Amino acid sequence: MDRIDSIIKDYVDNVDPARRAEAQRKYGLPPDPTKKPTRKASKARAQPVQVEGKRDYKAERELAKIRTTGRVSNLAVARNDQSLGEEYIKLAQALILCSLPHSATKETKITRRARLGDGSTLAVTFSATADGIGMPFGADRKLLFWLLDRAIRNDNPFIPWSSAREYQREVGIEKGGRPNKQLRERFARITGLVISITRKGAARQLDTFPIIAHSYLPNSISEAEDQASLPEMSDRFGVLLHEPLFADIKQHNTVMPRRLWLDIKGPTAVQDLVFWLFYRCYAAASETVIPWTALHEQFPNGDSNPYRLRQHVRKAITLLKVLWPEAQVAEDPNGIWVDRATGPMLDDDPTRNRIRRLKAPA
Repeated sequence: MDRIDSIIKDYVDNVDPARRAEAQRKYGLPPDPTKKPTRKASKARAQPVQVEGKRDYKAERELAKIRTTGRVSNLAVARNDQSLGEEYIKLAQALILCSLPHSATKETKITRRARLGDGSTLAVTFSATADGIGMPFGADRKLLFWLLDRAIRNDNPFIPWSSAREYQREVGIEKGGRPNKQLRERFARITGLVISITRKGAARQLDTFPIIAHSYLPNSISEAEDQASLPEMSDRFGVLLHEPLFADIKQHNTVMPRRLWLDIKGPTAVQDLVFWLFYRCYAAASETVIPWTALHEQFPNGDSNPYRLRQHVRKAITLLKVLWPEAQVAEDPNGIWVDRATGPMLDDDPTRNRIRRLKAPA
């Protein structure tokens, strides 16, 4: 993350192909960001860095920074040439404002609270109810967002899902036994998740309900033995959300470029903050300072370092400002200063059939 600012002039703002190619070599960035890496290359990147037979954690961290720089730079280029908004994703507002745990936890019930721009408050309680299965954490949120987005886009609580590869292909996960095992574990945790959404000051409040009402899936996704197809599924593989949850996420969601959601990687704590700041910079009615105490109620705070949240906030602000210079956000001694962005992340272009201001078609 430290190197992002130094490459903006040489890489992001350059439109000359020769100069950009030179910057790519200088900073070790991918020569062709439009090409997906081969399976062989992906496996090579996944291997730990070895120096004289010992794992070099410092070199791995530096390599991770370089890759992060490459991804963020390519996103910034896409934002500048207006190709970033070709596809969008709808993220459930309640899960953007109130976050799942970042790491595995023994807790079975967690409540997060957030104050919205209109003065109302949101409280979300997550409960792990399946016997012997913990709370969803870390990258589980990506799978959950993927499922909820498909339901919103199809305007249907039933989500067709016939193979593990559907999800893995879209998020860039290689196929294989280990990824399939991880996917089954992630889905099992989501299946056992019960959520309660309460909006104080709003006309509507929700009761507690499970995320998943029913599922009928192949073994590559779920090994549950009690699965049975519902009549309305017509023997199709898929997942059925609970109706009250579907109604809430359909009414309350945040739209962002799909590539931004896919390519922002690294610590889930930073990802959560980037997506939340993205939402706040669009939704802010006026400038405000969000206190650090309020942030601790919204996001996990189990780290032994009391200043870790501020470190993550600084990284998230830096990353968002690189991608969206018009975003009005800054660290303040008392919290985070946020105001409405002075310009959209993507401009309108009536000559192209694209999502520009990130307002999904009716």
